[in-house]
Amino acid sequence: MKFLKEEFKDFEPYSSPLITDGIILNANESGYLPPKKVLDKIYKSLSNIEFNRYPDMDERLLNKAIAKHYQIEEENVTCGVGSDELLDTTFRAVLSPNDLVLGFMPSFSMYKVFTKLSLAKFIQVEPDDNMLFDVDKMIDKMKTYQPKMAIICSPNNPTGQYFSKDDVRKLIEASKNTLIILDLAYIDFAKEDYTKIALEYDNVIAFRTFSKALALPSIRVGYAISKKDNIDLINSVKAPYSINSISQIIAKIAIENYDSYNDQIELIKSQREFLFKELIRLGIKAYKSEANFIYVLMDNKYYEELLKNKIYIRKFASTIYRITVGTEEENKKLLEVLGCVQVK
Repeated sequence: MKFLKEEFKDFEPYSSPLITDGIILNANESGYLPPKKVLDKIYKSLSNIEFNRYPDMDERLLNKAIAKHYQIEEENVTCGVGSDELLDTTFRAVLSPNDLVLGFMPSFSMYKVFTKLSLAKFIQVEPDDNMLFDVDKMIDKMKTYQPKMAIICSPNNPTGQYFSKDDVRKLIEASKNTLIILDLAYIDFAKEDYTKIALEYDNVIAFRTFSKALALPSIRVGYAISKKDNIDLINSVKAPYSINSISQIIAKIAIENYDSYNDQIELIKSQREFLFKELIRLGIKAYKSEANFIYVLMDNKYYEELLKNKIYIRKFASTIYRITVGTEEENKKLLEVLGCVQVK
C-alpha cells in the first residue's frame, strides 16, 4: 500500500468471507427474514422509486418514522450507512490528534480503528476473570485520563454483557466533558431498551441499527439519537446522499412495523437461553449473553469439526469464539456436531 499514511501502516483491509451455503452463524445476523407483513409492504413500495433522482439527502421520511417510534422530535435523529458510518463520522468530527478515547475491550473492533483514523489514542478497560466489565473501573479511568470520548456497547459485542440503565447513567454523569458513545446495536434482545437516555444529557449519543433485530443488514442503515446539537455535529461532517432511496424506504417500513418483529425477537431470546444451557451441558465454557450471540471458550477441535460440516462461527483466537443464535434447526445441528467432538 504505497501511498498509505505512515500512521496507518499496520492497517489491513477489513474482510469477511462470502458464505453462500451451510449454516451461517458468524456475523450476528438474524436467522429469519423480516416478517411477511413487512416484506409485502417493501415489495409493493419498490415500484414507486424514481431511479433517476437522488435520494432525500436528509432522509426526512425515515427520520420522521424513527422519531414517531420513539415519540421524540425529528431533530433528535439522523441516519447513516449502518451505524458504522455514524460512528466514524462522530469520531472524525469530535477527536483531534492525541485526544484520548476510553472503551471496554474486547468489544467492537472498529472503535480502535476509528480512533486511530482520527489520530487519537485508545485506552482500554479490561474485563475481570469472568469476562465481566466493571463500570466503576471505567469511571476511575475517566477521572485519571479525562478522555474526550468514552464508549459503552450494551449488550457488548462479542461478550454479550448487558449494562443496566443505572450503570450507564452513572457512567454518563461521571464526566460531563466526556462524550459518551452508547452503541445499542443489540439492545432489542436485552432486558430494557434505554435508547432515549441520550436525550436526557448533552454528552450522550445513542447509536442503533436495522441490521440485527430488524433483520435488514443488506440495506445498511443505522441511526443516531441525541440532543439536537449533537445531531447537527454529525450532519455537519456526514457525506451527502449517503443512504440510497431503496434503503430509506425499506428502513421506514420496518420501523413503522416494529411490533411485527416481536415474535421473532422473543424466539431468538428463547433460543439463546436454550443454546447457552446446552453448550454448558457439553462442557463448553459459555458466557451469559443479552444479545443474539454467545461468547465461548473451547478447543479448536470443535471449530474444525464445525467447518467440516459447513457450520460457520466467528473465530477470534485459537480458543475464543462467538456463536450467533440461529434458528432452532440451526442451533440443534450445531449442538449435534459439537456433541460428537472428542476432547481430552
